[in-house]
Amino acid sequence: MSVPGIVGLCHIGFAVHSIEEFRRTWGALLGIEDWLVRDVDHPDGLLQLHGEILGPSSSRVAFARLADTAIELVEPHRGRTRTSAWLEERGPGIHHLAFWVDDLDRAVAALGDGTEVSYSPAGRRPDTMSPMTAVVRGRGAMPLAPTSTGPGFWAYTESRDAQVPWCLELLDARSTDVVRAAFGDHLVYPRPHREDQA
Repeated sequence: MSVPGIVGLCHIGFAVHSIEEFRRTWGALLGIEDWLVRDVDHPDGLLQLHGEILGPSSSRVAFARLADTAIELVEPHRGRTRTSAWLEERGPGIHHLAFWVDDLDRAVAALGDGTEVSYSPAGRRPDTMSPMTAVVRGRGAMPLAPTSTGPGFWAYTESRDAQVPWCLELLDARSTDVVRAAFGDHLVYPRPHREDQA
């Protein structure tokens, strides 16, 4: 089963205990100096993890470009998130690959029963849909559930049978403007689709 409509890689995500430690070690080794660091707050009831509606949480994220690739560091601070659970279960390291898809609902549906939407806005589960926003400090609010493109523009998915643990994050390409407004050009965005190209 393939994910339909992948239009490009957005970033590679790392779960970390300390953004500063990663920047000082791997970041320096790779010559990365330009980091965008943001604190992100999620209110009570905004997110679900394995079907459980989560309480309030906060994390610090850092984005950087390395050649044609972007990396994200996620450092959980408060509350339960997919990253905090991952760090407890597996420790720091590569956590997810994030891909832009042209239609998130269609891409998630195509993954089938062998894949779980393990972490997402609660609106991915219709019985818990509520219009909320995450607050990206320094950039304002970023709507996460529901929008004109559906119940949130991202979802972490995981294979139920894979022996190599990691998450596949899918991002709806129709929401690139929302993501760019929050995180600027530190991520990789899909090329605009041009109707006039044959």
